[in-house]
Amino acid sequence: MRAALALLLLAAPLFAATTNNDDSCDIAVQPAATLLLPYFEVDLKSSDATTLVTIQNVSPKAVIANVTLWTDWGFPVINVPVHLTGYDVQGINLYDVIALGNLPPTECHAGNIAPSLLADVKGTLLTGGSSACHAPTGFFHLRAIGYATIDVVSSCAAKTGDLFSTLLYDNVLTGDYQQIQNDAAFGGPLVHIRAIPEGGAAGVAMATRLPHTFYERFMPDPLAQHADRRQPLPSAFAPRVLNSDALTLKSALKIWREGITAGTCTDARSNSSMPFVEAVRFDEHENATIGTSATGPSVTGAYLTTSPSLFPPVSGSDAGGWLYLNTGGQSWMTVTMLATPTYATEATAPALGNGCSPPAAKGAQIGPLP
Repeated sequence: MRAALALLLLAAPLFAATTNNDDSCDIAVQPAATLLLPYFEVDLKSSDATTLVTIQNVSPKAVIANVTLWTDWGFPVINVPVHLTGYDVQGINLYDVIALGNLPPTECHAGNIAPSLLADVKGTLLTGGSSACHAPTGFFHLRAIGYATIDVVSSCAAKTGDLFSTLLYDNVLTGDYQQIQNDAAFGGPLVHIRAIPEGGAAGVAMATRLPHTFYERFMPDPLAQHADRRQPLPSAFAPRVLNSDALTLKSALKIWREGITAGTCTDARSNSSMPFVEAVRFDEHENATIGTSATGPSVTGAYLTTSPSLFPPVSGSDAGGWLYLNTGGQSWMTVTMLATPTYATEATAPALGNGCSPPAAKGAQIGPLP
C-alpha cells in the first residue's frame, strides 16, 4: 500500500500550472475584435490601382463591423458600418467606396454616400483638406492614401468620435487585403487585434490585464483609458531589406504608427512627422550605419528603404541587409521586396517584442533581452 502511494506521489505534479493563451500581447492571425489595414492606396481615376479588403465573421451570430478610413495623419474621414450575418464574408473594394461612393450592400445602408460627403472624402484623402477643419489633416497625394480600422460595434450608427459607447469585445472577425498597383499585386492578412477579456456589453468598463491598449488615447475617461481592451502593437522591428541597382533589387516598407495626438482638426499636424527613436542599417557583412534624421514617417505611408530622409544611408556594395527601427510607440510594418520586372513579395516585418514589452531606450541592446 505504501509503495503504491509513493508511486502515485512521484507521478503526480507538485502544482497545477495553467496558461491562458487568450491573455497575450502577442499579435496572431486569430479571430479578433479589431482589424487594422495599416496602409491603403487608391487611384481615384482608375480601378487598376486599388486596395481590396475582405472581412469574415467566424461566429454564428450576426455582427456589425465598423470600417473607419483615416488620413495619413490619423484623422478619421468616414465610417462605413457593415452588417455581417452569421458566418458571413464581405469584400470591399476601396475604389468603389472612395471614388464612386458605393457602400457594401448590407442591412446597415439604405443608400450610397451622398455626393457632397463623397466630395469631402475625396478631398480629405487627396489633399488633406476637410470641410470640417480649417487646418490640414493629411499630406497632398496624387492617390487616396490612408489606413483603415474595422471594429466590432453594437450599432450601425457607430462613430469613431464616440468609440467607447458602441465598441464591443467579441473576437469574431478575421480578414485580409490585396493591393493592386497596375501591373503588380500584393496581399496578406489584416492585423488581428484581440479584445482581452472577451465579451460584454457596449459602454461597460471592465478590467483588463493589458498594461496598454490599442485605442487608449481615444478613450474619454483617463481613469478607464484601457476600456477598449484591445491588444497593443509592438514598437521595434527588424525588417530585412534589398537594395541593388545592378541586380534591380529594391524594397519598401509600409509603416503604420500610433499618432502623438488623437488626430483632431487642430492637432493632426503633430502626426505628420514622427522621428524614429533609433534607426540602424546593417549590411550583409554586419557593418552598422546609424541614422540621425530629424524627420520621420507620418501615421501611415509606403517608403523605399533607400529613402535618405527617413533611413540610414546605404554604404558599401552589398545587395541587402536589414534595418533596426525603434519607433517608440505602437507600430506595424510590412516589407515589400521587388526584383523587377516580375518578382515581388510582401510580408510582415519581424517584431522585437510585443506591445507589452518595455520600451527600448536609445542606445539599448538591439534585439530581445537575454
